Amino acid sequence: MRISNMRLPNSLRNFSVRMSQIRIPHPHPRRVMLYAMMTTIIVLMIVTFSLERNGFFGPAHNGYDPLLSRTNDYRLLTSSRNNLGFYNTINVKKTGQKIMNPTLLELPKGSKHDFLVIARAPHVDQDIKGKKYRRAQQVATFVSLTWDSFGRPELTADNDWHKMLVEDFTEKQGPEHHCKRQPDMDKYIGPEDMKLFWRKNGTPMLIFTHQVNDDNLCEGMYIVDARAAVPELVKQMGKHAKELPPIEFTEPKLLRRQPPEGEEEDARYQREKNWAPVYSPFSADDDEMMFMVEPSQLYRFNSTEEPVMNMEAEPESAVDEPFPPDNEAKTWHSAEKTCMNDVMLTDKRVHQSTPMLSLTLCNRGACEPMENNTIIMGMVQMRYDPPQYTNTWYDHRIVVYSPVAPFHMMSISKKLTYHGETNSKYIWTGSMVYHGDQPKQRSHGFLDDEIWLSFGIGDSSPGWLDIKAEELVLDHYFCQGATHGYRNSIKKHAS
Repeated sequence: MRISNMRLPNSLRNFSVRMSQIRIPHPHPRRVMLYAMMTTIIVLMIVTFSLERNGFFGPAHNGYDPLLSRTNDYRLLTSSRNNLGFYNTINVKKTGQKIMNPTLLELPKGSKHDFLVIARAPHVDQDIKGKKYRRAQQVATFVSLTWDSFGRPELTADNDWHKMLVEDFTEKQGPEHHCKRQPDMDKYIGPEDMKLFWRKNGTPMLIFTHQVNDDNLCEGMYIVDARAAVPELVKQMGKHAKELPPIEFTEPKLLRRQPPEGEEEDARYQREKNWAPVYSPFSADDDEMMFMVEPSQLYRFNSTEEPVMNMEAEPESAVDEPFPPDNEAKTWHSAEKTCMNDVMLTDKRVHQSTPMLSLTLCNRGACEPMENNTIIMGMVQMRYDPPQYTNTWYDHRIVVYSPVAPFHMMSISKKLTYHGETNSKYIWTGSMVYHGDQPKQRSHGFLDDEIWLSFGIGDSSPGWLDIKAEELVLDHYFCQGATHGYRNSIKKHAS
């Protein structure tokens, strides 16, 4: 049968007739021109970009692109105890609190619990004298190392005890403060970014940010003895508490630095945050207390009545050649030619992240700490945010300094990535502590000692990671000012 002689069913014939009667509107000529122009522009952009990449308009760029060329700029850290290597959790369900961004203080062996943990709790909306504020909360509890049903480690609170910190201080201070350069911060009150640490003399301390009613300073750094902030700490430590120095800072004391003349209203001097406590293991002064306020900006505490004293740390040198190590072209430097700018591409958004530790570059018992084989180190972070980036993210790096004056910067690590970290759950690291049977200097250790990092995960939950100290000094970019002793110690251990 020929197709031309086929008879269609009535339903299909009627449908065909209706379709032939439908008039499809033609787009307006101006709209057609607009679509054509847009298509042409997109095609030209694609073609131009392709030609530039292939060197059509001149020699192709064969040098170092600081964003695209470094494809191996990271070091993966894995848990020593977790049977999958993932980072671990902190379980405080029994307290009834939701916590994030924790800081740890390891307690002496024989204490009732392993750690004091202080962490951020959710903000509370509060109306004070007709003005709306968001009040930060910090909660303390005690945790110990436990194991879950899968045989994975966990820090667990075994009872409902918890304590909200410095609430009386916040009420006494009042909410009044004004950030001239960042007025949107005026609505935030209360303690932020608490960090626990041990002083060289064996005192447990707490440093944090809080609003200040001052002509220039709107947020400042405060310091207080951890035993004054958490009186239950004395009972937890038992006999060890009797060996500690008497409490010097019974209530929070303001720390301030003197801004350079003419820079008083710079935002960095109006909102002080993230000072990193540090001491030199070779100092003869056991009461010494210093703070790395910004990378290579070291200050010494003298008294609560005076600004902290600038230690005049040696200016940064540029990153060592070749940089990056696998780059065959001429070493790339930032315009500033400093180690921090060369490696992190800026120093404007880089801030201190954890209290600093000192480390002797051999296994415990294999050598004696000396100036040429010991360093001080701390973590710095840089935050990336949309819309410039697809999601919020923190880069974590370790920065190494010499342990004695002039405390010059000697190296910066590759980015540290924690096993289990994902794009949707950025990590903010708040503390770095030695774990084990530490002697009196609890912030000094050796390569085979354990270090525990504690952090917040996506501003919603707490975590921690246990690693060997040596993990934090491998895969570093040397600065030109790095000493021969440091270089030799690292190369000897790395090989």
